[in-house]
Amino acid sequence: MKKSGIFMVIISIVFLFFVNEHYRYDGYKEVEIPNIGIAKVPENWYCGKTKDGLLYFANMPIENEGCKVYFIQHSVQDYSLEKNQSESGYFLDNYYLEDVLSIEKIFVSPYGNSNVYSNGCRYQSCNFYLNNIKVDSYYIDFVGNTNSSIFFIVDDSIDIKTMEDITKWFKKF
Repeated sequence: MKKSGIFMVIISIVFLFFVNEHYRYDGYKEVEIPNIGIAKVPENWYCGKTKDGLLYFANMPIENEGCKVYFIQHSVQDYSLEKNQSESGYFLDNYYLEDVLSIEKIFVSPYGNSNVYSNGCRYQSCNFYLNNIKVDSYYIDFVGNTNSSIFFIVDDSIDIKTMEDITKWFKKF
């Protein structure tokens, strides 16, 4: 009787593991970040490119009235943000997404909420002026083999779990 009980527990654990793996990415789609890797983002996010070739994620193309931007690529660099930090933090270049939004006075501090995953990617809190209004938000630094790319979360409806999922599920080329 004990052997069959232990066997049932083991089978249940294995079953739960496979069910969890099957539904883990449910509701997400893969998007290629050129020269960096593959990110998984919510299925309902529209992925577009700016005139400069940077990615943005929104509910529809930015040319459409009522577009709501969620997540934008700020830059692609040949190094990780970590190598450029000082103790007091630093400012990044301003960013303008056509006439839709502007991000200015982007301050990245080495302190605050952050998390680094085994894939080398991380998210960290930062603050900036979004369309002239100061906001506290996050950025994700996707680290590839030779490049990294910084994305800013510009919509407060993006929760921590979604941000963590996007960061930890990233696969570099």
